[in-house]
Amino acid sequence: MGSYLRSYIESVSDVPLELQRQFGLMRELDERAYRLEQQVDTDMLQQLKAAAERQQEPMHSPTKRRQAAAAAGGTAAGAAEQECAERIESSMNELVKLSDEKLNIATQIYDYIDRHITKLDKDCHAFDAEIAKERQRLGMPPVEPTIGGASGTVIDVGKRKNKPGEQRKLTPDEQYQQALAMADPSEPKYCQCQRISFGEMIACESPDCPYEWFHFGCVGLTEENRPKGKWYCKDCRKRA
Repeated sequence: MGSYLRSYIESVSDVPLELQRQFGLMRELDERAYRLEQQVDTDMLQQLKAAAERQQEPMHSPTKRRQAAAAAGGTAAGAAEQECAERIESSMNELVKLSDEKLNIATQIYDYIDRHITKLDKDCHAFDAEIAKERQRLGMPPVEPTIGGASGTVIDVGKRKNKPGEQRKLTPDEQYQQALAMADPSEPKYCQCQRISFGEMIACESPDCPYEWFHFGCVGLTEENRPKGKWYCKDCRKRA
């Protein structure tokens, strides 16, 4: 246990600093975006003011207004308006780039945390396997998992995500569609079907399992035949 604990603590020791750095970058992007938005607001007000002043000129003919606007393009005022319009366009393009950068950083943070969670989950499986071997060596009875009741390690994602007060039991397809509608685009995929978590799921106890969690329906499990004790998927049973 000590070796697993030390290994995990060492692996996450840089997490606070890395998150501080990433969130610092996002804060800088927000500050730059705020300054650009303020500049755009100022430039837009300037453009609207110039347009309103032209409308107030005593020229009732639309043709005369267009001619006056075209003539103003060669004046200092016209040049200033053109420069202001170009500045607005440039600022808007920069705001789009900043938004893309912020989204990219947020995705990196999600993936970074997800990698550490996945590693912790695998380390826990390996630790459980080590404990089981040690108990077997000492002639002690195996410890039955307690998560999800008296059966293998089971979670019910459907109950966690259903709306409060919802009584009708959803079909597996309805559970999947509901979970998919609420899922993050980068949510990890599980099971041999490579879909997101939904409904009841069971964990394979093998630390080397590439899928880790399986939907009940994908492995032929129901409430009636859920396994007692540790459960291994078909592929891991073949490799054992």
